[in-house]
Amino acid sequence: MQKWIKTMVFLILAMTSTVLPSLAQEAPGLVVGRVYQIEGDLLRFVPAENDWVAVVRDAPFGTEDTLYSGDGAMAELLVPNGSWIRVGSNTQLQFIDLETDLTETDVASGIARFYNKGSRTVIKATSPYGYVLADPGSAFDFYVGDNSVEVVALQGGVSFVHSATGTRYDVSAGSASILANQNQVSSGEGTVDPEWDQWNEARENFWNEKSMVRGRSQEYLPPDLRNEAYALEENGRWERIPYEGSPRWFWRPTTVSAGWSPFTVGRWTDWYGDQTWIPAEPFGYVTHHYGNWVYVSNNWYWTPPVARVQIGLPLLNIGFYWNPGRVSWVHNGGYVGWVPLAPRETYYSRRHWGGPHVVVVNNINITQININVRNYAYARHAVVVNQNNFYRVNNYRNVRVTNINTTTIINNYRAAPIVNNRVITNYETNKQRYNYTNRPVTRKPHTSVQTRIRQNQTIIRQDKGRRENAAVLQQQVKRAPEGRINREAVVAPPKITNRIVPAREVNRPESEVRFQQKDIRRQGTGAAETRPSQIRSPQPVRPEQVRPERVQPTRPALQQQPAKTEEPARVAPQKPAQPAKPAQIGSPQPIRPEQVRPERVQPSKPAQKVAPVKVTPPKPGKRELTKEELEKQRIEEELEKQKTRR
Repeated sequence: MQKWIKTMVFLILAMTSTVLPSLAQEAPGLVVGRVYQIEGDLLRFVPAENDWVAVVRDAPFGTEDTLYSGDGAMAELLVPNGSWIRVGSNTQLQFIDLETDLTETDVASGIARFYNKGSRTVIKATSPYGYVLADPGSAFDFYVGDNSVEVVALQGGVSFVHSATGTRYDVSAGSASILANQNQVSSGEGTVDPEWDQWNEARENFWNEKSMVRGRSQEYLPPDLRNEAYALEENGRWERIPYEGSPRWFWRPTTVSAGWSPFTVGRWTDWYGDQTWIPAEPFGYVTHHYGNWVYVSNNWYWTPPVARVQIGLPLLNIGFYWNPGRVSWVHNGGYVGWVPLAPRETYYSRRHWGGPHVVVVNNINITQININVRNYAYARHAVVVNQNNFYRVNNYRNVRVTNINTTTIINNYRAAPIVNNRVITNYETNKQRYNYTNRPVTRKPHTSVQTRIRQNQTIIRQDKGRRENAAVLQQQVKRAPEGRINREAVVAPPKITNRIVPAREVNRPESEVRFQQKDIRRQGTGAAETRPSQIRSPQPVRPEQVRPERVQPTRPALQQQPAKTEEPARVAPQKPAQPAKPAQIGSPQPIRPEQVRPERVQPSKPAQKVAPVKVTPPKPGKRELTKEELEKQRIEEELEKQKTRR
């Protein structure tokens, strides 16, 4: 019996030793975010061209990327580690580091709302005046202006660390906000821009509705992709089909035209040297950047990324990996094509995006890579187009070469690990390769905004290879000395300069450009300063929350009411009471004291003069007047004299 147990243990250890080392040596995949929604213009900075290109929905973003929203624009950005970011008008956002448990961004100017929906993710949002650290379950607005910043907590609590002093200021939902400039920190009203808040609420309602969609997609997708379950349920179905000797659940799109194949409805763009797929289908992002496509029974099926694998008795989580677009490249003269890769076929790329069967290509080993086209399982399904159309269309279906078969591909086309000048003759000089769309950019950020971008790029390059630890970052913030709000400090609310100019003026000297400055956050009647879920029970006002410059003069009406202890932040101002309607006058209910508004009481009119009554003296023979009648007569005579004097 003991010998049998030892044998089983040996076999389990042997199985584990053959699998675990390969996983342990596998470098972690790069974390890549997704532009999910855009309203208005959103631009991406291309360092290689020192220029900006228009961004479209489902474009990726990652470490080093800088995005800039146009006038009146709004955008929603999702990171698979649970970081959800929304940006408003004229906002410059740069990604410093994206990890599985850390999202670090820089907000140079504008407005951004951060939601930390991850279970172990930490969000760090920097600015010229300090940074905000947000733990799981928290949310906050970050208003970054030319001379100050404001932090408004919406859910949970966040910490703001002032750059100049290194001190920490904690702010929680429902309390006063934090206002800071280069030298000092004060408290703000804690209100939010009404239109901005309404748009965010609409986006949250959208996701709440989509989260109610149920189906097999919730079961087969990894946890970090289950937000996308609705897109699969609405555009296809899961089918159990035989593959490699056993039945498996694969997903097949049902909202596509006959003869459809992956990597046809959308376009390729050059993103950090790799050809990255920009889908134009509602299900395209997840199915073309995660998992694989397989061809079975005359249909294309999508296989989701493996989330869990059985090794011996325990379950081992191995995660999933993002990739630009798992295809192999073929070319012939003026034509270029791509072949969807089967699950275990090698994918070549400039960057190590993560996962097995990936080979990083550099200038040294590229000459040593020899690929035989006939070895690809789906060579006969290659998509081939004229190289002039490669970066010019959003759908390759109508420009695709149709007379292509396996023999033609094998005999006439050569394989290439990546796209370069050998594959497309004008690749390095073709500026269209960075485009996400053919729409021209007529208004761009002024060149002055690039100063902050270059500063951050220097930091990123210096820290490259030295990953910042989220847990260590949390401890550093906790150990930072706690700051005290200066009651005498006056920090002006953030104002922003609109640096979006016509494309022809981006390089003009700043002194010659008429930049417009405005308040980031609009205030006034109708401001959605708080939501019901965020209202807290009244708390006593702390002295440091009182800002003399914001105290309004006391109205007469308020002097008649007993003082109430109210929470100073995120409580909407009450509207003035409406005057009673005529129908309400004479209502049998008694009028409460608080309903009486002295400022609305009309001034009393002068008493109407009573015409004096002429008293006729008694005639002889008549009775004498009584004492009361004599007094009345005296008063009437006095009134008559006063009238005469007037």
